[in-house]
Amino acid sequence: MRVAVIDMGSNSIRLLVAECTAKKVAPLEKRLITTRLGRGVAENGMLDEASMRDTIVAMEFFKKIAQDNRCEKILAFATSAVRESLNGKDFIHSIREMLGIDAEIISGEREGILSFKGARAGLGIEGRALVVDIGGGSTEFCLGDDEDFESFSLPAGAVRLTEKYLHSDPPTAEDIRAVRHAVDDLLANFMQGRARIIKNGFFTAVGVGGTVTTLAAMIQGLSVYDPSKVHGFLLKQADVNAVFEKLCRMTVEDRRKIPGLSPQRADIIMAGVLILQQIMQKLGISAIKSSESDLMEGYIIENISRELKLL
Repeated sequence: MRVAVIDMGSNSIRLLVAECTAKKVAPLEKRLITTRLGRGVAENGMLDEASMRDTIVAMEFFKKIAQDNRCEKILAFATSAVRESLNGKDFIHSIREMLGIDAEIISGEREGILSFKGARAGLGIEGRALVVDIGGGSTEFCLGDDEDFESFSLPAGAVRLTEKYLHSDPPTAEDIRAVRHAVDDLLANFMQGRARIIKNGFFTAVGVGGTVTTLAAMIQGLSVYDPSKVHGFLLKQADVNAVFEKLCRMTVEDRRKIPGLSPQRADIIMAGVLILQQIMQKLGISAIKSSESDLMEGYIIENISRELKLL
């Protein structure tokens, strides 16, 4: 069965076209368009008109690609920007009316579970894993194994924290401290009652989402993004710190020229790296594995598992 899934994230809209069998979800095509759907949501509680318009245009384009690929199903879901906005449900209704696509608004906890399922399947991980999904508006954690897992969502994402704290270019030391304190405060809630399990437990740490995959490309100096080199790449804490120190001295325009860093992500990469740094430090993670497989693969697995008996 050929399936398409569209992810309406806070920073970008993504498309995955995949061939699904009883054994795996095999990606055929991936696309990404930056629409900043989460712009201003944390401050105003509303999706803005320009972002909604750009998102609908992107989704119309993705629908055409899915049809050209003869997909039997077109699935779609929205994450933190839509679920937190006052006009999110109206926006989903507009998509249904204009494009004939039924999009689902998923919770933060479910987002974490889907990322967990997608990353584990894509990397072939067995045993316990901690999957971290750093998005534009939120960050999700899911810890466990095939049978027993727990998901947790924090309102800390690359777009959200950039808009709230990083006002200088390049960011000042005070801006950076403000982001670190905000992430630490939120992590304290996640760590409560879990510190011993996480710091003393044995698990594979996996990172999904644009911040982690971009860092994997930057560390390798990929002038052309290569998913095969990003998927499964191990990001060491020392390498993440080295990239951060380099970024601290650069303006947004300087960052746009860095190999491996998409120009559309140059303004929010600092906040994303800060989130990852604090997570690795507070949770005692010395290295984290990058995964190209994430909640989109997880969404396909969850939605058609009964029909195709996917694992």
